[in-house]
Amino acid sequence: MNNNFGKLSLLMVGLSLILSFFLRPEYVGPFLLGFALFSIAGIVFACLSKKWSSIIGGILLNGAALVFFSLLVLGMGIGER
Repeated sequence: MNNNFGKLSLLMVGLSLILSFFLRPEYVGPFLLGFALFSIAGIVFACLSKKWSSIIGGILLNGAALVFFSLLVLGMGIGER
């Protein structure tokens, strides 16, 4: 059985991590919006997949990436003061 939604969920994690490398302090708003959309889409794709391993892995990885990026944005905001 082909698990395309599980693959898309992992692709969203990869895109989110690649997006975090291009973050600049001037453009935090659009990056935060894009990152949140990628992470939420990854969680939705993980829930749509039928395999438990894809569901658990996709939710954990996308959730961890979202927390990591949120802390990165928070740290950049604190560092500017």
